[in-house]
Amino acid sequence: MDQTFFLAANSGQGFASLYDGFPGDGQLLHILKGGPGTGKSGFLRRIRSAAEARGCDTVSILCSGDPDSLDGLSVPALAQAWVDGTAPHVREPQLFGADADYVNLGRFCRLPLSEADRARALALNRAYKERYGAAYSLLEAAAALEAGEELHDAQVAQEELGRMREILAAFPDHEGACRVEKRFLSAISCQGLLFLGETLNMLCKQVHALRGGSAVLEEAAALARKKGGRVILCPRPLRPNQLEAVLLPEHATAFVRAPAALMVPRGERLLSGEALGAAIEELAAAKALHDRLEAVYRPYMDFDALTRFTEEYIAALGL
Repeated sequence: MDQTFFLAANSGQGFASLYDGFPGDGQLLHILKGGPGTGKSGFLRRIRSAAEARGCDTVSILCSGDPDSLDGLSVPALAQAWVDGTAPHVREPQLFGADADYVNLGRFCRLPLSEADRARALALNRAYKERYGAAYSLLEAAAALEAGEELHDAQVAQEELGRMREILAAFPDHEGACRVEKRFLSAISCQGLLFLGETLNMLCKQVHALRGGSAVLEEAAALARKKGGRVILCPRPLRPNQLEAVLLPEHATAFVRAPAALMVPRGERLLSGEALGAAIEELAAAKALHDRLEAVYRPYMDFDALTRFTEEYIAALGL
């Protein structure tokens, strides 16, 4: 079984990251380093495929900028995890060798770039960042507009609070401390607004859509913590100071902010508002520029050497 989440969001507050909390359960973390086009996502995919072939459960982290790309992977059976540690989600060990180490895929890139390719890379990187800046300005506007238009029915909120409390009260308490994870269940991306409905429905058979606003979900989160066990708190991508969902996998139950695309397959566009739509267009333009940036580096890569290294690495993992 593969559980898929995002660890970052393109939000009204800029780039919002939860990477510091990954994997969060004592696994040894391997931090991937390497520039654009050096094969970090492909490396993670090959490890995941090998783990799945051995029957291991996995947790995949999608890139919020490019949801077709992997930015992280956890294999709990191996007590190991991997993450792309390059900008904008730079990651370093707290104590090298104790909690994390490095995997340098940049060594398979024959540097330096030619003068022409260096100039091309600098121009594309500058244009790429400008597109992201424009996208974040539009997302800030979209978040402000939404906040101004947002209305909640107080009676609905009270009714939902009562029902939610009854549901949680019926669950037995778990022994031991509560294990809280923070993950994004959706993302504003170059492909539109993506909601990981498959992950939600895989973990939680009972999904309760709440219309009473953030206060209801905040109380659901507080009560879930008291129950113990695994609790997954999912912030909203546009306004990450609010929750989108509270998942209790051990009770197969979730509370999700409504309206939500509970059954919408990943990849369907769910756009609302001109500012949000314009932001997504900027993110798509940024993705196209990044693809061109990766193409600059690709001829410098020794992919045969990378493949041999990856095969040896996977074998050393016992997969």
